[in-house]
Parts: sequence; structure tokens; C-alpha cells
Amino acid sequence: MRILVVKFSGLRGALASTASFRSLRERHPAAAVTFVTAPGGEAGLEGCPVVVEPVGFDPSAGLLDSWAMLNHLRRQRFDVAVALGVDPLARHLVAWSGADRRACAGAPAIHLRPWFHQVVTGSVVDPHEASRDHAVMAAVFGLTHEVPGLWYAASRMEEHGLLVEPRRYAVIHPGASRDDQMFEIDKWAKVARELVASRRVDRIVVSAGKSSSERILAEALCGLIGPVAQSTRGALAVPQLARLIQGARLFLGADSPVLQLAAAVHTPVVGVFGPSDYIRSRPWGVLHRIVRIDTTPFEGEPAEDYRRRMDRALARISPEQVVRAAEEVLQLSAP
Repeated sequence: MRILVVKFSGLRGALASTASFRSLRERHPAAAVTFVTAPGGEAGLEGCPVVVEPVGFDPSAGLLDSWAMLNHLRRQRFDVAVALGVDPLARHLVAWSGADRRACAGAPAIHLRPWFHQVVTGSVVDPHEASRDHAVMAAVFGLTHEVPGLWYAASRMEEHGLLVEPRRYAVIHPGASRDDQMFEIDKWAKVARELVASRRVDRIVVSAGKSSSERILAEALCGLIGPVAQSTRGALAVPQLARLIQGARLFLGADSPVLQLAAAVHTPVVGVFGPSDYIRSRPWGVLHRIVRIDTTPFEGEPAEDYRRRMDRALARISPEQVVRAAEEVLQLSAP
């Protein structure tokens, strides 16, 4: 069965979709998925064996590029096409894909409704992105309603080249999706030193993306931790980072796509969440603990006061809280 899935999201959203592909493989072993996503999301999908072609496409591309993409998809002669999310371009690509059966999440625009055979609406029990995507795929393909964990297959990982002993190190990813979601590096340093002092781990690996700001942040954190820390220096591609995190005793990080990658490779997670959508983006399908601040507005609180309070919210989380969460996860995951 040849299937087209279109969902314009980054790495985190692409990884969230892989939970539904686990169920799809069980129900339809011969399923082969072409997944169209926003640039940057392809790397997460390359770890899922069901996805035979991850395609990065900018949803803000011009009419000519969109028309070229549509023609490319129509030549594939898909059996089923599904639009996840509510992006208008995703729905247009699926509606006009020429697939034998076409479905979308949520109600499309009036002019598109005749082009769809199935429209999936209704609320889900859990609003997590993985759960929402799975609900749509379950309705289209008759999948079980139990949502499995995310999927990044070990066979798709690559050697990272770092000299670390498996299960004797922790990975810290201090970067976040937004600046206001970043935990202070001096607090991360204290957490790291406590983990090493407790002899739960021997080394700390600080993960960094390719941007200069992330690499500088990682080097600064390593300097604060001491000689037991080393940085990835932004040199690891996603398949290598997946292998590194899979071999770790523990992953710690803020709200970022890398946190979802840790969940996808089944490494225990400690997440530090500031003013972000915790319910939608928490680790899925893996042993984890979350340290977070309450983002509920006070009754009658002016919007400007709320924004100022959220700007300072992450500062109220202490390293001791993170250490306690890490110790609990390490104890529960002990062999």
C-alpha cells in the first residue's frame, strides 16, 4: 500500500507522527509512506522504516514550486493520502494528489470538501501531538486506538565516534525551541556535577546543534561542569545523535525536538519546561519526569502581567528539583 502523508512541521512534529506508523506497520505490514514535511523534519522520519521517502518542502514556497510538488506527488499514484494538521497547503496537496482515497484532519475549506473521501474530526483523550496524529491515522486505516511510543529504529542510527562507555554517561541538551524556554547553564552545571558526584554516571555529554550560539553554549557549560564533560560541538547528524542518546543512562533537556528524539530511542528523560505547551510536547512513551512551572493565568490577571510573569517563570525552577527528578528516573530505570 502506497501512502502519502503531508504534515508541515519541524523535527518534533515529524517524530510525533512516528507513533502512528508503529501501529500502521502492525495493521498493514506492506505499507510504504511518502511523508512531506517542512525542511528539517526529514531527519526524524529517516529513522522510521515505514517512511520510504521523507520530503522536505517549504509551505511558504511560491505557486510554481507548489505546482511542481503537486505534479511530483500525482506521478506516485498513491493508494491513500492523508493531511495531518490544519495547514492549508497540506490539505491542497492531499486533495489534488490523485490518490484513490484522500483524508484530512479537521474540516477543510468548502472548495476542498468534494475532493476528500474522509474528514476526521472530534477530540482525543490526550492532546499530545502523537496522540492527535494517531487518532487521525487510526480512523483512516483502522488502527488500534492504543497509542504506542515514538519510533526511531536502531538500524537507522549511525556511530557517533565519541569515546564514552554505554550506560555510564548522561546527555544534556541545554538548547530549547525558544530562548524563554532555556534553563540557565549554571543550573545545568550544578545538576551535572551532582549526577557525577552520586556516581550514577561517569561522564556528561553536552549536545549542541550546528548553530554557533548552541556550540558556544555547550562549550560554556562543559567549562562549568569540568573535565568529566565533553561537547558534541554540533558535529553530529540526527542518526549519530540518536545513537549517542540511545546509549546514555539518562537524557536531560528543555523543551526541544531533541527531547522527543530521546523519547523515540527509549532513553529515560528528565525535561525542564518553562512557558511552553507541556501537554502537547512532553516526552511520549518513555520513562520520564518533568520539572515545570504552572502556566495557568491567575483569575483576572492582565495579559501583560501574565507575559511578564512567564518571562521570569523558568528562574523559579531550582537545580535541586531537577536533580531529584533525575535520581528518581535513574532509580526506576536501574537494571
